[in-house]
Formats: sequence, structure tokens, C-alpha cells
Amino acid sequence: MKKFFAFVTILVSFVLLSSHTNRKMEEGMFPLSEMKNINLQQIGLKMAPQDLYNPNGTSLIDAIVRVGGCTGSFLSNDGLIVTNHHCAFGFVTAISTPQHNYMKEGFLAKTRGEERLAQGLLCKITASYEDVSVKVLAGTESIADPNERLQRIATNIKNITTAENKANIDLQCEISEMFTGRTYVLFRYKLLKDVRLVYVPARSIGEYGGELDNWVWPRHSGDFAFLRAYVAPDGSAAEYSEKNIPYKPAKFLKVNPKGVKENDFVFVLGYPGRTYRHQPAKFFEYHDAFYLKYISEMYDWQINKMEEMSKGNDSLEIRYAGRMKSLANTTKNFKGKLQGFRRAGLTKQKAEDEKQLEQFIAADPTLRNKYSEVIPRINTIYGEIIANAPRNLWYDFVYSTVPALQFAATIDNYADAYNELKTDSEKDAFILKQKPRIEQMLSRYLSSYDKPLEHAALINMLEQAQGLDAQNRIQTIDAMMDKKINFIKFTDELFTKSIFCSPEKVKALYEKDVKKLFAIKDPMKTFASSLNQEMNPDDEKDRKRESELNLLMAKYVDAKSIWKQKQFIPDANGTLRFTYGSVKGYTPNDGEYNKPFTTLTGVIEKESAEFELLAVIKELHKTRDYGSFMHPDLNDLPVNILYNLDTTGGNSGSPVMNAYGDLIGVNFDRAYTATINDYAWNETYSRSVAVDIRYVLWVLQKVAKADNLLKEMNVN
Repeated sequence: MKKFFAFVTILVSFVLLSSHTNRKMEEGMFPLSEMKNINLQQIGLKMAPQDLYNPNGTSLIDAIVRVGGCTGSFLSNDGLIVTNHHCAFGFVTAISTPQHNYMKEGFLAKTRGEERLAQGLLCKITASYEDVSVKVLAGTESIADPNERLQRIATNIKNITTAENKANIDLQCEISEMFTGRTYVLFRYKLLKDVRLVYVPARSIGEYGGELDNWVWPRHSGDFAFLRAYVAPDGSAAEYSEKNIPYKPAKFLKVNPKGVKENDFVFVLGYPGRTYRHQPAKFFEYHDAFYLKYISEMYDWQINKMEEMSKGNDSLEIRYAGRMKSLANTTKNFKGKLQGFRRAGLTKQKAEDEKQLEQFIAADPTLRNKYSEVIPRINTIYGEIIANAPRNLWYDFVYSTVPALQFAATIDNYADAYNELKTDSEKDAFILKQKPRIEQMLSRYLSSYDKPLEHAALINMLEQAQGLDAQNRIQTIDAMMDKKINFIKFTDELFTKSIFCSPEKVKALYEKDVKKLFAIKDPMKTFASSLNQEMNPDDEKDRKRESELNLLMAKYVDAKSIWKQKQFIPDANGTLRFTYGSVKGYTPNDGEYNKPFTTLTGVIEKESAEFELLAVIKELHKTRDYGSFMHPDLNDLPVNILYNLDTTGGNSGSPVMNAYGDLIGVNFDRAYTATINDYAWNETYSRSVAVDIRYVLWVLQKVAKADNLLKEMNVN
């Protein structure tokens, strides 16, 4: 089931009607094009604005790199990157074994030759951007049908990106929607395909306290890691090769070992993922009432099952570690969001705002003629989505938690399309066209298949389907219940008899003749086909809703802009953004004040079964061996910092810089009250968390003995 209603990002105009001149922190993840409207020096910047961002030359922007789904920054002329431990965790897990458990013990390459490939990690640097709205919307003016209009937009985007990628063979070009249905920006990215692990601290440093301490403050985590990017000898992007050389960035950051103090100005550059602040009230209702709760519960089930299965098994513990960490991070985040919805009354507040907007529209004949049907129609569409949310979410998870079933369903859909074709030439052309997509799905299935876990997951999903209400019943499951089919026995037979539970056999059959895979008679494929027959019509309804919402939301934002007499900062969408503020504590609950720094003393005080502590750290604290990194006001080694910047997922690993553009921390988390940032930001409760650079440097010097890295960063 396509989850467009969970992830549709309604973004708004780039241009604000007034410049930002107030030193007080403002809501906003400012895109590059917006930075010219900010009085950077008045808000606290003490470097020349063009040194921060210069579209016609080199600036700090050139030191920022997207690291997979995270952010990082270059710290040397030899491609050294700092990011988060949790961003590198999956890659260090991949090279770990029970004999060499780098995940637990940490990994350090003392020389370039000892660095290990982060298999599959792709890094991107923003090279340039261009507004291509006119090209994307070409030919849509006269199209009345929303579905046809969206298809034209998709075709235009494909044609533009294809042409751009051909013209820029060393770049990856992609278009981001910045204003739904109206504004589109082409981003050109330089790719780095050979990225290697340099230093990943022990898990007891990088993930101190694990999930117990995640999304909370006070925090005491050394959530940082170092990577290195390599390119071909001619400087072009290249896959791993021993002949590759370190990448030479146009700019790298200066590390400031003196750090910052309370109330100091700081800013972040990074690639925040998704926010939903400009979505309508019904979108908020859907997330509040259904989406967040369901996902959280499903992830909790998966975590519990993997913990149960891996108990006492080192190999499984390593195998599941990255996945469990990711799921646990998300489920706790979603629970924080749900708390935020309740405490701030966001859904009700959003609905009240829309009532006022409707009244504003109704009072003006011109606006009434143009916008009066927008909000009612949006409400109707989301009403349909909400009514069928339990069933649609079930469809999503029965496939995502059982990859064997998902691939069987994929083959069934392709087989149906193939069988509808009349001639051999049409069928051959179909296979040639669809082969890359099928191979992509096959690769995902081969890499993720886990028979014991999928077996348990399918039983769980079948039992869950029994509890759906009358308007969300799954007919395939009801038919099984009518026949009194035992779910456990049914699942046992599927995983015993189906070829889709033997990935290597599926791969061999696909490589021999994909037509035979299409034609195969198989119990898993039969079951998937029955589900597809129910689900595919719902998918078609989703596509129609998505098309209509694309047009409606453009009008919605137009009307809101007229009402508020301003336009807005766009929601985050994975593109490079700037945000600023200051090092600052806060009051999360009545009578409770949280200071903006934690220290090594706090690390020691937390030691317990859940907070494993290295003996070397205890000894260093005992002798107060802090080197030159002690905070003069705290008389202690600072570990983490709290600040009031506007960040979200994707900002993990973002450099936190002082007023002069020096690196003073590495962003890695938010306080629990700030998990709601994706929907609403507020200076009183929105706080982000970074590793203080002094803790990073202290760990490198005193714990890891990584003097080679300190020297490379020009830190004495």
C-alpha cells in the first residue's frame, strides 16, 4: 500500500516578505536561496556572510556533506568526515564478527591502509541548484484532470533529470518539490562512492545508555564517528579501489578545541529530512490518531521478537543490532511525538486555525470564488484516508515485515501485467523495461530475507487482522477464518513449500528464465495474489487522492499566505538548510530546569548495568586527566550541549558551529519534548543535542590514542 498520505510533504515558498534581523531564534530550516534575506551579522554571525554561503565561490557550504540519510562535514584536506556514531553504526556492524566485534569494542584505523569500506554508503555534496518550476509545470495549465496533471509533472521531472544527468555525468541531478504543485528546484550533487571507516568509538561511548537514554536530556553520549571519502586518481567519483586517493574538498571546517559557553551564538548546516508543519488539520489527525501509534507498536513488536531470537547468540545479536537500533530510535521518537500532540493540542489547534481561514475566505467574494471548496474537499479526502487507515496500515506492514511475501506479491503483479500483453514482441519489451526494477526488488529480498523472523511476523499479522473493525476487514483473512484455517499451520506450510522461502532458488529461476518465475504455481504467490486483488484497487484510489491533493494543497497554501499576509519557510525535504540560535537550557516540565551542558562526572554517575563504562574512562576521570579540554566555568570535561536550533531527522551528524564558523560540536539528537518538531516548533520546548567537540577530541586523545587524527585536524 502506497503511504502517500503519511509522507506527502506540502512545502511553501522560498521568499519571505521581510528580512530576518532579530537575534532571537526563529522557527525555520532556511534553504540556501533564503539566506540572502537573513541579516546574518545582526543575528550573531561574526564572519563575512559570503564566507558562510557564496553561490559564486567557495564557502562553508562546501564543507557540508550528506552521509547516507545523515549529515557530515569535512575536517581536513584529505577527505576526513565527522558524523554520528549512529550514522556509521550499520557499517561497522557489517564488518563485525564474534571474533572481531568492532560494533562493541570500536574500530580505529591507525593508517590509511587499515581503513575499511563502508559498504553501500553514498555521500553527496550540493554543487548547485536552479529553479525549474516553469519547465516542470510546462503543459499543465490546460489540464483539468488532477491525475493527468500529476502524470505530466512526473514526466517533465523525469525528462529534465534525464537530460541534466546526461549533461553532468559526474553529478547526480534530482528535483525537489519546494511548493506543492508550483515550485520545483533542481539540485546537482557531487557523489562520493568510496567512503571508508576511520574511527568508530566503542558502543559504550557512542551509544552510552542505549535506548534508555535516547531522546532525553541530560544526555552523556559520545555519538560521533570519523569516515574518509575517496575518489579516482583523476578526482572523479569511483567505486572502491585500492588505487583511489583521498577526496580533496573545496572547503573543510576548522576545529575549535575551546568550544562554547552558555548563551553563545551557534548555527547548523545540514540535510534535515521531513517536516509536516504546513499540512492540513486532517493530516495531523491521521498521524495523531493512527499512524504514529500503529508504527510505534509494530516496531516494538519487531524489537521484542529480535531480542528474544538473538538472546545468547552473538551472530544474531550482531546481525540484528543495526535494525533494532533504528527501530528503537523511531518508536521512541514517535511516542514523543504523540506526547507532543497531546501536550500542545496540535490537532485541535490546527483545526481551529483552519476554521478561521475558512471564515476569512468566506468574507471576501473573490477569495470565496477561488478557495471556498479547498478545505472542505481536503477534509473529505482525508476523511476517506482515516476511515480505512487500519486496513491500509496493515497492508503496508504485512509486506514490509515479510519480504518473501512482498517479493511474491511483486512477481504476481508483474505476471498479471505480462499476461495481459498479446504479442511476443510486447512481452519481450515489457521484460526488458521492467527488469531493472525487478532486479532491485530481488536484491532487497535476497539481502533482507530472514525465515524465522518472517515466519513469526506473518503469524502476528494474520492474528492482528482478526481484530480489524467491520469497514476494514481483509477478505482473504476472513475467508481463512471461515474455513477455520489455523494461522500457525498455514504459515508453517507456506514457509515449507514455497520457493519464495528459498531465496537462492528464486534467484536461480529468475536468472534462468523470468517468464517461468511469472508462471510459477506457488502457495506464497497464491496468497500474495489474493491480497493484491484486494489491495490494488485501494492503491488506485490512493493515486487519485494524491493527484487531487497535489492541486488542492497549492491552493491551500496560497489562501493561507493571503490570510497571514506572508509566505513561509518551506518544510524540510532532505535538501541543505541553515538554522541558528544559542546554547541554552530550558524547562521541560513545571518546576524542572535543565542546564545546557553535561559533563564527564555525569557519565561516571550514570554507570550501571544499562550504562556500561570503559575502565580507561573511569581512571581518567579519577585522575582528572582532561588534557586541555576542560570547560573553565564547569571545572569539568563537557560531554553534550543543548541549544534551541530548529533541527529534525537528517540533521544527525550536522556540524554545530560558533559565530566564526568553527566546529564546536556534532549534532545527534533532540530532547524528548522536541520530537514534535516535525509538526510544530516552539522555542520554549524545542531543544537539540550535540556532542561537545571537547569530548570528541578528549576521546580521540586519551581513550583511542588517535593522535594521527588530531594531527590531521591541526589540533595540538
